[in-house]
Amino acid sequence: MGFAVEFDAGNKVLRVTLEGVITDPILAEAHSAAARYVASLGPCRGIIDLSQVTKFEVSSELIRKQAAGPSPWPAGYMRILVAPKDSLYGMARMMQILCEDTRPELRVVRTAQEAQDLLGVELPQFVAIS
Repeated sequence: MGFAVEFDAGNKVLRVTLEGVITDPILAEAHSAAARYVASLGPCRGIIDLSQVTKFEVSSELIRKQAAGPSPWPAGYMRILVAPKDSLYGMARMMQILCEDTRPELRVVRTAQEAQDLLGVELPQFVAIS
């Protein structure tokens, strides 16, 4: 599938983990899935984890389109991109810069631990929902 979706109900955090080779269709579907789950679960914070990505074949056009479009997460709810590799970190920062006016709650970090620290989550209990 290219991604997995999990939810930590106690901390109200939705995590989308992208895996393997990520292409435009996979990223677009992950974005849509996040929007569906946030709509059904209610407002929550988010982690988009790129740690398991082996190749990122996503066009800059799609990044710009997603940055200009609506976020799956409502305003006021922090979402964090975890990007340990330099190339992914650069793409994540590009996304952050493109949408800094409309999504000020978006952060980019290198590790899952940094994401948990920013969210104040000590013992996450993620359960697969997709």
